[in-house]
Amino acid sequence: MARSKTPSCIASSKPLSQSWRIGASAGSGGNSTVEEHLIVQGLRDREEEAVRVFLERYRSLFYHCIGHFESDASAREDLYQDLVVYALERLDRGTFDPDKGSFGTWLYRVAWCRCVDLKRRQSARNRPRPASGGEEIPDRVDETPGPDERAGTGEIGDMVRSAMGQLGPEEQELLNLRFVDAQTMGSISRSLGISLEQTKYRLRKAVVSMRKVLLNQYAYEGVSE
Repeated sequence: MARSKTPSCIASSKPLSQSWRIGASAGSGGNSTVEEHLIVQGLRDREEEAVRVFLERYRSLFYHCIGHFESDASAREDLYQDLVVYALERLDRGTFDPDKGSFGTWLYRVAWCRCVDLKRRQSARNRPRPASGGEEIPDRVDETPGPDERAGTGEIGDMVRSAMGQLGPEEQELLNLRFVDAQTMGSISRSLGISLEQTKYRLRKAVVSMRKVLLNQYAYEGVSE
């Protein structure tokens, strides 16, 4: 397995615990024999095998939920990555209570609420706003960069380079391969020697980590000013 360093909800992987070895080998059903409580505990303990089983077992659950909100294939994949990260972050915050229901039921409820929230935000962004003072709304936005925008481009570049320096080696490599070298997911998967599913998952985590670093930088500069 390739090196792994993830930002917030899944940190460095650990060796398989004895309970995982027993659960994975019990019976002939493969991953289906792994009990939910072992998956949950494995995710909380940052075990790589737990992440793998989680992604395989609950992928169809996530996509069933996504089917109610998104029809575009590319948008579905992006939403799936978002839901995985969000669900694991919620799990880390201790919001799952096994006494109130199964892990699968909790996951579906979390995914559904997240989809509703994202759709509301999208609708709010797309809602047209009336122009003030009777001004007409232009048919197209003038995309020509103004002086302030051109001046800010260099500053943004400096912030991005600084943020990249705070990420782990794998996160930097993933972001460079995808957004600098413009490689496809399949090409990145082959380069790193990991599955396509793991490539998408780790790249999504790297993007989330990068976003958090940039937001922290922006907040710090705002305070210092």
